[in-house]
Amino acid sequence: MTHTNPSRPTARFHTPASIKPRAPTKAILILMDGVSADYFEKHKHRLPTLLRLAGDGLSITRLRSTVPGTSMPGRASMLTGAAPQANGIYGNHIVRDGSFVCADASDLRVPTIAKLAKNSGLDVASIGAGLIDPADCDVFVPAWWERGFLQGSRSFKSLSENRIARSRMIKDPDGRLRAAGVFDLFGFPSSSDTVASTALVAGLAADHLMIGAAGALACSENPPDLILTEIDMTDSIQHQFGYESEAAHWSVAAADMMIGALIEGLRRVGREDDYAIVVASDHGHSAVHTTIYPDAIIPDLLWESEGATLHVLVDGAHDRRIADGLLARFQVEPWSSDHVPVNERDCIATYVAPPGHSFEETVGDTQEAGPTGRPRYLSTHGFRPGSAEDDRICLLSIPGMQPCNVAWGSAEEFTPTIAQILGLSNAPFSAKGLL
Repeated sequence: MTHTNPSRPTARFHTPASIKPRAPTKAILILMDGVSADYFEKHKHRLPTLLRLAGDGLSITRLRSTVPGTSMPGRASMLTGAAPQANGIYGNHIVRDGSFVCADASDLRVPTIAKLAKNSGLDVASIGAGLIDPADCDVFVPAWWERGFLQGSRSFKSLSENRIARSRMIKDPDGRLRAAGVFDLFGFPSSSDTVASTALVAGLAADHLMIGAAGALACSENPPDLILTEIDMTDSIQHQFGYESEAAHWSVAAADMMIGALIEGLRRVGREDDYAIVVASDHGHSAVHTTIYPDAIIPDLLWESEGATLHVLVDGAHDRRIADGLLARFQVEPWSSDHVPVNERDCIATYVAPPGHSFEETVGDTQEAGPTGRPRYLSTHGFRPGSAEDDRICLLSIPGMQPCNVAWGSAEEFTPTIAQILGLSNAPFSAKGLL
């Protein structure tokens, strides 16, 4: 069941942050896709690496999610320190030329922490992180999931060959990956193979390769100042097997071990105190029991699902009234589109599903099942804004900092905090860092 967040405590700092970290320092940013604040609070005993990180520096118990609480808006807020209405990424898919297309780094309207670091003379490496422009990096490896994300989009046929080619373009002009012992980063099995489980195995292998490459660079003779990387199968496995399923527990524990191996590698070469290790999630997760099929309810309108949030492309008040009336039959509630940039707000109507529901496209036999059914994704995100299920983890192990806990933090505070660690100016940000 979706529920609203508990009231925010008056005092955000549970433990005084009286000792500032040594600054500037290097940083490794690791995104763990879809790990919720609730999950970590309940199951931290399964995650020894994250538990140690939580006690080593600054831990934020509940990092508030963006609207909607889905992957691309979550990543964009963490990279820019700006809300979706300012950074331009208000969904996994955004409207361009009258249709929904996959959000891309080129759609960002404000600079990322990678660009700010690069422009300040820092050495930046992005190893499998989404929404990063290769031009902002000295070493760049695209997100391994990006090609699948593009191919799964209904707008795939309209994508340029250059856009698809970039999903496998590695930038490493000085051969630093090879010098660090990293070779074939896209050698994992193809998800088109005949074994049904291959896609999950390939994803786990890809996560392992990306985290391993990030750690190898950090331990190399020429370690970057800022490394951005991701672990993504924690989200996919929760979607497929369910929140708090045994498979979900295993996937998060495997991610914990990957991070532990990276930290152990730093320790072996004497660099554990050179890097701040930052682990954060883009959104939370929670179980759903029913899905709503918009294409069966509003077949004449273009739409895109954001989990339990729905974006509908409308042409004026008439389309809005039609969508409002048809969706209301299924307790779908109209919501504000304030998270959409002002110049696009009039053409995008936003809706939220009732508790325990999500939005999906009909596939195969579901076309005969009617307007609702059993979800393919047993767990999802993007719930009604303010829902606790979408709150995410944020742990920052920072050299020289006394352990400190913050009860909650906003998405916009994350990037300025990373800038503080790196010794960058907070001038571009609307919010202040937490250090």
